[in-house]
Amino acid sequence: MKKTDFIIIAVFLAAAGILWGVLNLNQKGGKTADIYVKGEYYTTLPLDKNTVYSPAEVPNVKIEIKDGKVGFVESDCPDKVCINTGFLHTAGQTAVCLPNAVSVTVRGGNDEDELDSVVR
Repeated sequence: MKKTDFIIIAVFLAAAGILWGVLNLNQKGGKTADIYVKGEYYTTLPLDKNTVYSPAEVPNVKIEIKDGKVGFVESDCPDKVCINTGFLHTAGQTAVCLPNAVSVTVRGGNDEDELDSVVR
């Protein structure tokens, strides 16, 4: 590799680091989890309070909020993809339990306006 190759790589790494820093600063505080049942908005839960939640229409699905993260922890679906998705914490992340038609989307910080146009 030539000297210019190293310079180009260094510039790209620096730009990526700056972008990562800016995105992380925009996602601090005020995060919530939007719950959708059968494609319709159901409720919003804050991620700053640990709880386990189950929509009344789908009592066999449990969603846990723990340490600022949200994820499916129980479902009667056959493949458990929703549970295996793990816990979400970054604005824009979504997990879906297709057989039960329940989805969770993380929202927060300055990303809310952008997500409104995508999610709703």
